[in-house]
Amino acid sequence: MQNENQVEKINRHDFLKKLGLSGASLMAVYCGVTMTSCKNEESTTPATSTGKTVTFDMGTTAYAKLLTKGGYHVDSANSIVIANTSDNGYVAVTLVCTHEGQLKVQYATNKFMCTAHGATFDNKGNALSVASRALTTYKVSQTGNVLTVTI
Repeated sequence: MQNENQVEKINRHDFLKKLGLSGASLMAVYCGVTMTSCKNEESTTPATSTGKTVTFDMGTTAYAKLLTKGGYHVDSANSIVIANTSDNGYVAVTLVCTHEGQLKVQYATNKFMCTAHGATFDNKGNALSVASRALTTYKVSQTGNVLTVTI
């Protein structure tokens, strides 16, 4: 005799099979409408400007990759990514992704992207996918081989 308090454990496949196509469809529609991202993006605090300047001497080996189109540098200490883009010259953005606030923004294939959940941003930091808000961008100026970023 089975105890009334015992719970039958089933896997997801069996659950959906028992639920049937109509129930599964209803759940898919409900979840698709009510769940819009992994985390509430409103809770992600955007980077704020401090007026501090950071310099990158591209004449040194550490920053020489910035001389090449598509080259980028992640400055973890200042939470910025600076890239030599194909259309905008040098662009500096925050390292903090607007999707979930993770410090995972990089530059590749002509766009900024977050390696945590695949959010992508154009060369100006505008959101393309996953995230709904643009990355914070910073002013970049160049004197010879020295780039100055105002954060």
